[in-house]
Amino acid sequence: MFNPMIEDLSGKSLDDLLKTSNDLHKKIAFVGRMGNSNMINQLRNTLNIFQQEINKRYAAEAQAAKENPIFKDSLDIG
Repeated sequence: MFNPMIEDLSGKSLDDLLKTSNDLHKKIAFVGRMGNSNMINQLRNTLNIFQQEINKRYAAEAQAAKENPIFKDSLDIG
């Protein structure tokens, strides 16, 4: 998903992404109480963009851990 109003997220730290995601959740809850559905949709779209980047980072970490030779001989219980 792309939004020209959001800068490139690849340069942000995971902590920054998580903090912004948390802030967006709070804003969605606040705006939800006001009943502004257009604003809620915009915030959800923005949240989805941040969540996609967070998920991409977690997947990359999981892949790196899986490829780590330390874990090659470990028991796979998943």
